[in-house]
Amino acid sequence: MADGFDRLDFDETEFLSLLTEEQKRFVEQKSYQKFYRKNSIIHSPGDRVYHVNYIVSGKIKISNLSASGKEVIYRFCGRNTFFGLAEICGEDRREVFAEAVEDTHTWCLEREDFLKLLRANHGVALFVLKVLGGRLRQAHRAIQSLAIQDTNSRLACLLLKLVEMSCKVEGGALINDKLTHQELASMIGATRTTVTEIINDYKELKYIEYIDGKIMILDFEKLREFAAH
Repeated sequence: MADGFDRLDFDETEFLSLLTEEQKRFVEQKSYQKFYRKNSIIHSPGDRVYHVNYIVSGKIKISNLSASGKEVIYRFCGRNTFFGLAEICGEDRREVFAEAVEDTHTWCLEREDFLKLLRANHGVALFVLKVLGGRLRQAHRAIQSLAIQDTNSRLACLLLKLVEMSCKVEGGALINDKLTHQELASMIGATRTTVTEIINDYKELKYIEYIDGKIMILDFEKLREFAAH
């Protein structure tokens, strides 16, 4: 799917500031910590829904498998973001895989306790709607991209999206995360071979370069041209 990362127009750490002191104590008392080693599967499609997860440190990959068994990456969730919200608000079973792509530390709050917060605090309920609404918009953009854009355009869009929250350095911007060509391909509905060919072209033309395994954007205008097609 063509988006890849949770890049919403507000900060998910806003959640904590919305709680009253009593509600903060409630969360502290009811939540528990979980630690996942890199490559651990946190939940799979069909698993029962018990809790919502808030990432303290690390990174989680949200994905699924196509009918042919090909991995489709919906997004990566990083520090200070939630995952598992959609099911907590209505479904009894998970519909996706959640995998720790690096050692990850989370806080977990049981479903009923989280729903108590939503009922008691309209600000928190609105916050959850904003998170889910942002992710729904991402899904719509991904579907539109797959329908009307070629692979070059989808990859350019993804790189520009990833760089929104990246580290600005002299001469360009460095995407914070190390991503394999297969991961990039799985985020835009393409093959690894095609993505590798485009990446190599971008490098040769000096649109991007790699620094310690991370992509640095050198020519924003050219990528914007591709993304607009």
